[in-house]
Amino acid sequence: MIAKAFAANGAKVYITGRRLDVLKKAAASVTGVPGSIVPFRMDVTDEESVKAGAKYIEGIDGKLDILVNNSGIAGSRRDPDFAAKKYAAETRDPFEPETVQNWEDIFALNTIAAFFVVRAFQSLLVKGAQSRAQGTSSVINISSVAAKLNGLSPATSVSYNVTKAALDKLTLVLATSFAGRSIPIRVNVLAPGPFLSEMATHEQLEMIKNNTLPGLVAPVPAKRSGTEAEMGMTAIYLAVSDFTNGAVLNLDGGLSLVNP
Repeated sequence: MIAKAFAANGAKVYITGRRLDVLKKAAASVTGVPGSIVPFRMDVTDEESVKAGAKYIEGIDGKLDILVNNSGIAGSRRDPDFAAKKYAAETRDPFEPETVQNWEDIFALNTIAAFFVVRAFQSLLVKGAQSRAQGTSSVINISSVAAKLNGLSPATSVSYNVTKAALDKLTLVLATSFAGRSIPIRVNVLAPGPFLSEMATHEQLEMIKNNTLPGLVAPVPAKRSGTEAEMGMTAIYLAVSDFTNGAVLNLDGGLSLVNP
């Protein structure tokens, strides 16, 4: 959604991930836009892969204007039955299926990777800012409404909420550090609620219209999920507003207003 919005507004967008075939398919699905989407493989949990990604973009463009950290997982990278185990243990002990390895994996992807990606691309972001008169470059960390919720989803790891709360704090630490050192990089959080993704199916999102989602105490006030246009325009706002820095912007239909 974010890549399509930037490309629709004329940007050249690099999309990265571990699976090049998936990236190529995503890029090919976007047509008839003034910008472009360029896929390349990069594993954000592998520091050498991230460094290689930064060097790749530097060799082509010499700068970067916007960096979106959007990698994340809520279940398990190693156990395909993790969600089923969580559901089965929900009434007995939802902590029982958790493992140290799974927590390490989720923190590595959801929180730690964001820091090292920003560090690797920092010099390119500075060059991007310097290419525009009195401009700044933008880092957008995709967090989650889960960072503010204390209730647990029956299918996700307990660590998910914790990693997203940590990402929110990391964003503020990075923004403060850059601002304090007069480095022209802004860092903000976009915190989505329910949107269609690999983590939320059509069937799950249909429940929002009439029901309270599992793990919550009140239904989403908007009684719907977010749209592609809403996601795209919010990301673009954070990218272009030089006056927005260190913001944690909820995009959740009021979910966090009514749920503790």
